Amino acid sequence: ENGIDENTLISALSYIYESIHPDIINLSLGVSECNHIQELYDVCSKLTSEGTIIVSAFDNAGSISYPAAFNNVIGVVNRNSCHKVDDFEYFEDQVVNVGAKGSLQRLAWDNPQSVFLSGNSFACAHTTAKIAEMMFFSRKKLTKEQLLNNFKKISIKNNDSLNVFSMQKLPFNINVAALFPFGKEMQNLVRYERLLNFKIADIYETKYSAKIGATTNHLLNANYTNDYVIKNIDKINYNNFDTLIIGHMDELSSVLGDNKYIDNLIADALKHHKNIFSFDDVSYLDLTECQNLYTPLITINDLPPNRLGMLHRITKPVLGVFGTSSKQGKFTLQLKLRELLLKDGFSVGQLGTEPTSQLYGMEFAFPMGYNSTVYINNDDAVRYINSAIHNMNLNNKDIIIVGSQSGTIAYDYGNISQFPTSQYALLLGSLPDCIILCVNLFDSFEYIHRTISFLESSVNSKVIALATIPFAVKNNGNNSIDILKTLRPSKEFCKVQELFISEFHIPLYNITDDGDMEKLYKLIISFFS
Repeated sequence: ENGIDENTLISALSYIYESIHPDIINLSLGVSECNHIQELYDVCSKLTSEGTIIVSAFDNAGSISYPAAFNNVIGVVNRNSCHKVDDFEYFEDQVVNVGAKGSLQRLAWDNPQSVFLSGNSFACAHTTAKIAEMMFFSRKKLTKEQLLNNFKKISIKNNDSLNVFSMQKLPFNINVAALFPFGKEMQNLVRYERLLNFKIADIYETKYSAKIGATTNHLLNANYTNDYVIKNIDKINYNNFDTLIIGHMDELSSVLGDNKYIDNLIADALKHHKNIFSFDDVSYLDLTECQNLYTPLITINDLPPNRLGMLHRITKPVLGVFGTSSKQGKFTLQLKLRELLLKDGFSVGQLGTEPTSQLYGMEFAFPMGYNSTVYINNDDAVRYINSAIHNMNLNNKDIIIVGSQSGTIAYDYGNISQFPTSQYALLLGSLPDCIILCVNLFDSFEYIHRTISFLESSVNSKVIALATIPFAVKNNGNNSIDILKTLRPSKEFCKVQELFISEFHIPLYNITDDGDMEKLYKLIISFFS
């Protein structure tokens, strides 16, 4: 039955291990939301180490469940292609192993004497019966591998070998890096240098940039401990660093009028035996075998196996950061929350949608924003994100953070490019328990209400707070607004906060205010406590 208590299941299997020592255990049940997954796996390992074969049905609702998904258990699903009790499908996979007849069938019952039922449990029973038959005729115990090989031989369909989903990993270590050019993402690397596990040596711009000679503190209007002088990329000093981090280059290449500029820079850096971390996809250079060149991108080769559409159910708390538009400080907010959580000793799992995500130590990058390097469709994106969240769930993270890009619902419906389908895929793949919604102070209340309603009704989530960077705005009339790069005075913003709280009944926080970020952080901790 779906919904069995996992502690009861662990206790039952422990009793069987200690007292019964069977050849086969048939489990017509499973646990989808498993908080003690390691304990359940360990007791299954004890049984299988003594030669017991465990056969388990997957969840009838279609999700991945346990113990069926364990690599020491034969996991069984219903397959419509299996019309007879002796029809089986074989899966070359570590999770799903055998398909069998689980469609509507007459079954012996107590009262009445027979009923018609369907489900994975009955496919599991047919599989267990076949395993008992195999063992009987072989006159000996068979291992899981031997049994699966037998199913492969007799199956009506063999499903091809499936790839294994793994954690994203840089092909090289970064100890000291140089940045080029000094765009938005690079500015954040300087702002949050304390979150990096490498040092920044130099920052470069082209000779045409007015930034050359200026310091980062001046350009960022800040007073950070490390203040870098922007240097000319034509005079790059390769002795100072081991990795060159290259930002988005399309606009700069257009200004330079040189489509080969970035190609030549990469070739020169590689000639000097430097690592390259590029935001933009440079696979056209045909350097796929080069271990010193990396772009965070997602292709069909990175997808987890498509196990009949099965997804993982997540048991760890998931926090989502979504927005009503672009350029709202969503990634900055994620970095601030990451820093506060790590400071208090929490183990943080994170999937970021900026190309720099892995540089901050986030487990997964899903660069779906500007110059996206995500080359999979939205159904596959849901599967990829779900597997990424599950991976962090297995690593026993205290909290998992996921951040989106741009807006969440469409402003207009005149062009398909205005539909935020990627954001919806991220929402479905991550299923956040609570959401911080980034807003603009010039957003209409109606649009914010619609966004909140969409987020809370699309998935079982709760928008617990709004966040903003309180830029001053100038209304030009005719729905035209200029965003001024100055912040509203604190007294004025307090009035805005009161207005938003009165309208939405949730707090509004200033992303640039450390005090507000502390309050938001405490709200998140309180929500999950």
